This record gives sequence, structure tokens and C-alpha cells, in this order.
Amino acid sequence: MGKHLRAKLFHILHKPSPENPLARRINYVLAFLILSNALSVALETVPSVSDSYGSTIALFEAVSTAIFVVEYLARLWVCVEQDRFSAPISGRIRYALRPLPLLDFIVIATFWMPFDLRFLRIARMVRLLKVMRLEHLDESMQRISGALRRRRALLIIALTVMASCIYTAASLLYQIEHNAQPRVFTSIPATFWWAMETLTTIGYGDMIPMTTLGKICAGLISVFGIGIFALPTAIVTAAIVEAGVSDPDPLICRHCGRPVNHTNE
Repeated sequence: MGKHLRAKLFHILHKPSPENPLARRINYVLAFLILSNALSVALETVPSVSDSYGSTIALFEAVSTAIFVVEYLARLWVCVEQDRFSAPISGRIRYALRPLPLLDFIVIATFWMPFDLRFLRIARMVRLLKVMRLEHLDESMQRISGALRRRRALLIIALTVMASCIYTAASLLYQIEHNAQPRVFTSIPATFWWAMETLTTIGYGDMIPMTTLGKICAGLISVFGIGIFALPTAIVTAAIVEAGVSDPDPLICRHCGRPVNHTNE
């Protein structure tokens, strides 16, 4: 009886079928709770709403957290239905340490944390990939992840170059501007902020060079930063393009709805 219930619950929480109305309803309720929690966290920061409905929001948070705890424990209980997590203890531990279950645990734990991280609950919306029956979107995300993994070395090199440029630019401007503006460019670590906002072309204007040499260097660094900080974007864009063309959608017959297999006559 217990094993049958566990298998049934597994197909509700882990592999909800579009033909299973109970699984669809339960997952829609969970998705609604996630969205409602994200909305309540935002509304709680509005003084008028917090003053008028603070106790109601707190009660809703407590009830939602209790439901999330039950859901998490249920997922942990039924995960052994998968072959890779079939071991009663070690299997559940390995499942709990995976990214999504770990995120679920952290999100639940935010209810008792001294600092407010409840906004992380919105990250659980990845569950909607199954709830909304977006299997093709899930497959697309997997293709993009694979393409990014194949470019992992390029991304590491690009990030290393970016970090080196930030350090070099901050050190250079500190040496030039410190004597002229000791209260602005107080140290190299403090100048990291200027380097980051300059290399990313944000330019808030809270730290600006005043000397002629500093302005020349800042201009050259800004132009140089456009190319350097565009590298990760180009790599990610190439990965997305590759994922889009590496596994094109098959042609679908308009009469029977099945994929068309090309054969040589």
C-alpha cells in the first residue's frame, strides 16, 4: 500500500502527466502559492499594506511554508522511485543535494532566517516547466546548457580577462587620481567600483577623474572595456544560436500529426 502510494505521488510531484488531472491541479496550486508568496513579500514592503494587513500576510506566509515543507518532505520520500536515487538513505541524500531540491530547502529555510531572503521563492517557478506542459522549453534549456558547457573554457578565459582588466584599471586610476582626489579614490579596492562602472559603460558619475592624464586613461579604458565585456555576451549568444540549430524541430505531417521521416528514394 505504501509503495503504491509512493509511486502515485511520484508521478504527481516529479513527473506530472498532462492526462493526470490530480497532478495538474496540485502543481497549479503549488505554482499559485509560489507566485502569491512572491507577491506578498513585495507588498509587505509597502508601509500602508504592512500596517493594515501585516498579520494576514504573516499567517499566509506560515501556512504556505507549512505546505512547502510537506511538499519537500513528500518529494524526498518518493525520489527513491528513480533508479539513480533508489538507495533509501544515500539516494535521498544525493537527491537532496541536487540544485533544485537544495534550492527548495533554502527557500523554505528563509522563513526562519534572521535576514529576509523570502524573495528567493520566485526561483521555484522553474517547476512551471512541468506544470504548464512546456517539455519543449525544458529540452531547449537543456540544449542551451549543453552548448554553454562546451564553451566553459572560453567563458572562464573571458571572465579571467574581465577580472584582470578591472584590477588593472582600478590600480592605474588610483595611482593617477589619488593625490588629486584622496577622498574619492581612497584605495585600489575602493576604485574597483569606478573600474566596474566604467568598463561596463554604466558611468554613474559618483567617481570621476579630474586630472588630464586620468581623463585620457579613463577614456581609453572605457573604449577598451566595450570589447572586453562584450566577450561573455558573444559566447552566450553563440551558444544559444547553436542550441537553436543543432536540433531543429522535425517536420510534422498536417494529416496525421506525426514527424515526417525523410528517406532516400
